[in-house]
Amino acid sequence: MSWQIALGILVIINTCSIILTKVAADKLSKRSVGIFYQYLICAILAILYAVFSGRLDISSVPVFIGISAVGFINAFGNYFQWQASNLSLSRTSLFLPLMEVVTILLAVIFLQEAVLWNAKLVLGATLCFLAIFLFRWQPSDKILKNKWFLFIIGMVLILGIAGFLLKVFSFTVSSETFLVAWYVGALIGSLPILGLEKQNPLKADAKTLLTVLPVSIAILGSLFALYWTYQLGGPVSLVLPIRGLAITIIPILVGWFVFKERKGFTKTEWLAFSLGIAGAVMVLLR
Repeated sequence: MSWQIALGILVIINTCSIILTKVAADKLSKRSVGIFYQYLICAILAILYAVFSGRLDISSVPVFIGISAVGFINAFGNYFQWQASNLSLSRTSLFLPLMEVVTILLAVIFLQEAVLWNAKLVLGATLCFLAIFLFRWQPSDKILKNKWFLFIIGMVLILGIAGFLLKVFSFTVSSETFLVAWYVGALIGSLPILGLEKQNPLKADAKTLLTVLPVSIAILGSLFALYWTYQLGGPVSLVLPIRGLAITIIPILVGWFVFKERKGFTKTEWLAFSLGIAGAVMVLLR
């Protein structure tokens, strides 16, 4: 199977995970508890998958600990995403591709992926990111509170760095071992978040578990698909812009029309959509 097909699967699952996160964040007032059970379910599913596949290998303790450490940090990025999505799915989605910028810059510097770029790719990626920034600087964004911006900054930096490290580790261990290490680390990372909000997860009800279950399945599937795409040869500097465009535009539309966050389209927004689609096509037809 080619990495392009895996990327298509990744885009579908990842988009669903973002929308489901918004739904969960709206339903659960105790979001730290939701994140704890999200990672608990993911860790259990990852362990079961690894055990039954027979490919769990924790012989390289330093690597396992390293992946777990990244998962630990990623838990905080996910917490910021929950908080920001609760305030506005459409506006939060505008910034999701910015974490890809962080990852791509690190990949170009440390993985020497700059050689993969040509004029068509550069122009396509430029159009994608221009579309993102056109969306970002809409006048309606000025009404957002400072707290939302802090959540976005934390999400972009943490998830961007974690995305780069995920690419690095994709060369070292099987996907089964990676998923176990990542979600065990993330589960541990959710504990200090519980402490910050002073929440006891043992008091959670069935509603919390049923709300978090589909989110857990979606984010586990999304991470597996991303890891799988990398293992099939998908380069960071191509995979992330394409994924970033999809997980930006679709949740924006859902935020506007399903969650009623829209205030009306503008000419600039239509221009941004046009540029983004053109850029994505250029990258795909490289």
